[in-house]
Amino acid sequence: MVMKLLFKVGDVRDYNLELTLKPSFVSSLYSREGTYWIKRVGLYAESLSLKQEDEVLEAYVKRGASDEVHEVILCESGLWDEKPSSRISKLSGAIREEVKALSELFPGVRLSIAPHDFNCILIAVILSKRTSYEVFVRRWVKKLWEKWHCNLEVIANLRPGEIKIIGTSYQLTDLVKVLRSYVKLRLQKNELENIRRALMLCWGVGPKIADAVLLFTTKSPYIVPCDVHLQRVSKRLGWIDYNVRLPAKTLCLAYYCDECINKYGPCLREVIKSLFPGFGGWIQTLTYLFGSSICTSRKPKCYLCHPILREYCKEEGAKKFHQLKL
Repeated sequence: MVMKLLFKVGDVRDYNLELTLKPSFVSSLYSREGTYWIKRVGLYAESLSLKQEDEVLEAYVKRGASDEVHEVILCESGLWDEKPSSRISKLSGAIREEVKALSELFPGVRLSIAPHDFNCILIAVILSKRTSYEVFVRRWVKKLWEKWHCNLEVIANLRPGEIKIIGTSYQLTDLVKVLRSYVKLRLQKNELENIRRALMLCWGVGPKIADAVLLFTTKSPYIVPCDVHLQRVSKRLGWIDYNVRLPAKTLCLAYYCDECINKYGPCLREVIKSLFPGFGGWIQTLTYLFGSSICTSRKPKCYLCHPILREYCKEEGAKKFHQLKL
């Protein structure tokens, strides 16, 4: 069946499909061919393609129009999400300047989510533990989708020799262990906080994995997965003190957030949620793009940084670079 243009949004300002999909685990469901993003697994696999030309987004499908396919397109393109400019307008002072500068470096970033493909996103997030998403996870999931799709039960029951067809990295053997633990849960879809805690009952699942799964499968932009990029950028820009702790699985399972803060003080997740009410997950996405390409841990590319960010940065190298420019 020939792909037909089903959905077209003209004059899409403050939006960039490439920068929206790239940092999202939803991109693991797609392959990039020329200017098209083609869905390869999950709902509407091999039946949906997305393309942006200047300020027009086009969605091509093999099936007829329905409320469901429109919802999938809005969610996975990120167009369901609030405009960056609207979020920036809610901030003030130095933080507003810094976030505006980040958004100018990476314009049009929205949150791409896949509520209908929870299992696929779960697999991609689990595989991302301590490795490069772009270099390794995208390669692994492509092979997984071709062989077993997103069938959790099948993958959970693979023998060591079978998963090694995909690769020999420990992330793949850990995937099988996590899914064996997960399929026994019979997870009930109820309040997000309860789902988060249930996910962390699985072997190998901590706060970052649980939060990433929920951020990219629900309309919950306030959820904050705390990765190394968020931590590093937040310290360098002065959003947090250097001694602010990361969320800890033992504490997250033992206490609800309010109880934990009262007893141990706020973690990085709670500080970011407080600084950016309602959209900490969007901030995490911006810091991922910034921290993985410019504000790297070693040899940060200060010469590519926004002058506003260099001005506020606490890093010695950035200060020296800024002084030289002055």
